[in-house]
Amino acid sequence: MKRKTLNIARNAGVVMGLVMLLGLGSCDSNKIYDENIAITDNVWLSDDIKTFEFDVTDTMSAVNIFVNLRTTTDYQYSNIYVFLYSEYPNGTTNKDTLEFLLAKPDGEWYGENTGTVVEFKGLIASGGRFSTAGKYQFQIQHAMREKELLEVIDVGMRVEIKED
Repeated sequence: MKRKTLNIARNAGVVMGLVMLLGLGSCDSNKIYDENIAITDNVWLSDDIKTFEFDVTDTMSAVNIFVNLRTTTDYQYSNIYVFLYSEYPNGTTNKDTLEFLLAKPDGEWYGENTGTVVEFKGLIASGGRFSTAGKYQFQIQHAMREKELLEVIDVGMRVEIKED
């Protein structure tokens, strides 16, 4: 009798583990694209352009587009300027200059602060739709005055289906 009880308990544990794994996998079901690229030695050089490419098949869903940035708490500025280069499936290109405020005037970080790492998600588009299916390419380059921007861990992009 004990043996059956142990097997049932072990099987229940396996089933619960599988349910949890499936649940974790579906937590990010709105994600279309999410990639972060590490900055070598946490020093982002002004000529180091990070490239993000993804294919779009859904032109009906509204999306949110974010620029992701992770810095250390030793990052010396309260903001960052970046150039965003965009290339669309039809060959159209665009260049934007974006500013992200990373800290309040009192020095408190806007992003999620975990130990010595600050994670920031800057919303750059909300509720729009991709007009054309195909390959989209975005490039991000820092646009600060310094050639070497210290204490930047990585930069990335995220595209997700906008929740109602």
